[in-house]
Amino acid sequence: MRPMLATPSRTPGVPPSGPGWVHEVKWDGIRALAETRADGIRLLNRTEGDITVAYPEVAAGAAGLPDGLVVDGEVVALGPDGTPSFHAIMPRMHVRDAARAARWAAERPVTFVVFDVLRVGGQDVTARPWTERRALLERLDLDRPAWRRSETFDDGDALARFTREAGLEGVMSKRRDSPYLPGHRSEAWVKTPHRSELVAVIGGWLPESGNLHALGALWVGQPADEATFDSRPVLYPMGRVGSGLGRGERDTLLAVLRDTERPTPPFDPAPTDPMARRARWVEPMLCVQVRYLEVTPDGALRQPVLRALRPDVSPVDAAAAALLPTAP
Repeated sequence: MRPMLATPSRTPGVPPSGPGWVHEVKWDGIRALAETRADGIRLLNRTEGDITVAYPEVAAGAAGLPDGLVVDGEVVALGPDGTPSFHAIMPRMHVRDAARAARWAAERPVTFVVFDVLRVGGQDVTARPWTERRALLERLDLDRPAWRRSETFDDGDALARFTREAGLEGVMSKRRDSPYLPGHRSEAWVKTPHRSELVAVIGGWLPESGNLHALGALWVGQPADEATFDSRPVLYPMGRVGSGLGRGERDTLLAVLRDTERPTPPFDPAPTDPMARRARWVEPMLCVQVRYLEVTPDGALRQPVLRALRPDVSPVDAAAAALLPTAP
């Protein structure tokens, strides 16, 4: 089973309003479905991949939950400022070794924030309206380590103001009468993300189409593990950024990048975008400020725009930086 998906708000920065809507914080983490069975819990990502081993604290916290339960939620890690941070959870996304996952759980624990229920006692409840599913969710004992229940709010505008000021990702709004539609993107669920900024590290560049001597876009990422970055400078890929810098800044940056080129990408996993065949890879040394709308489930930046070169920030500093909310 795949999770239900939301559509973007028709008015950027403004969630839907009215008595038919309920609102929650839009969590900046990894979407997951949790299924309890006789042999334990299973965590599945939005493409039905098994990610249980990556989050042992969530699996341990599920002890005692009844069998036949399926809930929907977000696996969230906190950044240095205490707010949910996608960067903080990135190093754990692809961990499949139990010993390594246990170390991460001790160093950077996560919380599974549950916001919906799909099955109770083996019975499918997805056809029921959100209000009935929420009542079922409220009856579950989720006061347990590494688990919590997402709060709901009636005033979406007030929640939008609060989340923007608090540095949270945004607001998720749901129609109270909406069924749960597994695997479908529905206008009954609406996401209102706030535009944010982060400091990213350049790992490569892409020539302009038709001009191999001009900079067209940058491949950016953040250190996969800041603790080992100095000895193993590897980036987690966050995609390409093409717009934002003027011609003069691009030419200046390109002159520096050419002096740091290398034959292989400094990313893990390596970019699979077909454009990667044209990329020029560089040592991950230089940083840029990037504004973006949101982070996709695989860690890429959506609608990124280059804001500035950041020669004052080191790659490790970029890894420690929180994601900064900006005006919509």
